[in-house]
Amino acid sequence: MHATVRPYATAGVALVGASLVAVTPAAAPLPALLKTESSSVQLASAWQDIFNATSANLTAMLNNYYLAPGVGMQQFVANQLDYADRLLNDPAGSTNWVNEQIQLHLNAVISGWALQNATDETRATVLNHTMDSTHQLMFGQIAGYIPPDVDTDSIMPIIDYLGSPASALLMASIGPMISPWIALLNGITDGDNPFDILANMGGAFFNGATLNLDALLPMINEAGFFPAGMNMDHLDFAFAGLLSAGAASVTYQVLGPGGEVAAEVPSIGGSLFQSVGLELSGVPVLGTLDLNSAAIGPIAAWQAWGQTVGALLGSGWDGKGPVVVTPPLAGAELPITDTLDDGGSGAATDAFGWLGDLFGL
Repeated sequence: MHATVRPYATAGVALVGASLVAVTPAAAPLPALLKTESSSVQLASAWQDIFNATSANLTAMLNNYYLAPGVGMQQFVANQLDYADRLLNDPAGSTNWVNEQIQLHLNAVISGWALQNATDETRATVLNHTMDSTHQLMFGQIAGYIPPDVDTDSIMPIIDYLGSPASALLMASIGPMISPWIALLNGITDGDNPFDILANMGGAFFNGATLNLDALLPMINEAGFFPAGMNMDHLDFAFAGLLSAGAASVTYQVLGPGGEVAAEVPSIGGSLFQSVGLELSGVPVLGTLDLNSAAIGPIAAWQAWGQTVGALLGSGWDGKGPVVVTPPLAGAELPITDTLDDGGSGAATDAFGWLGDLFGL
C-alpha cells in the first residue's frame, strides 16, 4: 500500500465524490436505491425494503442508546464525582492532578470535534467512532503519500476534517434533503414506474441514497494516478437519511448475569470519508480493496458524538476489538470523607483553606 497507492486514491476520492455530485451527468449509470424482482409486486417489495431498512436503522440506534443513555454526560458527571472525592480527602495531593485531567479532557473534546491539532491518542479514539476499520486503514495511509513538494501543514487539516465528527454532522444535516433527489435520479435512470420512484424517494428521506459515480472511472483510471495493473473498479458516495446509522470500528459487548457475553452491539458512527465507497483491483499483496460507503443521519450523528465524548473523557468505551461496556454512573457514589471531624485541624483545615483560596476568601 505504502509503495503504490497515491494520495489521489485516498484523500482525492472523498473530495471528488463530494464535489462532483452536482455536476455528474444525469445519464450516468446511477443504480436504483431499491431493487425489485417482479413487476407485479414492485410496489409492495419497495415498501417492504423501506420498512426493513428503517427498522434496521432504528434498531442500531436504540441498541446503542440502551447501552448507556447519554454516555457523554454520564462520564462527565462520573468524573466530577471522582474529582470531588479526591479533593475532599486529599486536597493537597490531588489538586494539580484534577486540574491536569480537566485540561486534558477539555482539549481532547475540543480538538476531537474537527480533528484539528489533536493528539495521536485523541485522533485514534475519534477515528474508531467515525469510520469502519477498512476506511480507517486507508485513511491512515494518506500522510505518507502526499508528494514532497506539497505543503503538508496546509493539506492535513483538511484531510483530518474529512474523518471528524464535525464532517459527520455536516453530511448528516444535508443528507435528508439531498437523498430523495438522488433516489429520483436513480429511478429515472433505471426506468422505474412512478409509484416505485415515489416509494424510493420517501425511503431515501429516512434511510438515505447512494450516488453511483462509476461514470468517472475511465477519467480516473486514465489519469495515471495508479501504478500499472491497478484500477478503480467502483466509486460511489452515500448520502444519509434522517435515520441512517452509519458505521464505525467499535463493537460493544454486553455481559450477562454470569459474566458471559449476552449480546454484541456494533457502534453507530460516520464521517464524510466513511460516506465514500470504492473498489480497487490489482492492489499489491491485498489483491482487491473494498470500502463500503455508509452515511450517518442527524440523529445517529449526535448520538455517536456523545459516545465519542464519553470515550474522550475516559469511559473506556473505545478500542479496535469488542469493548465490554458499563454505564459510567453504574454504582457511582457521592463523595465520602472523614476529614471534616478532626477538631478543625489537619486535612479538614487544608480542605477549607483550599476552598478559600479557590474563591478568594
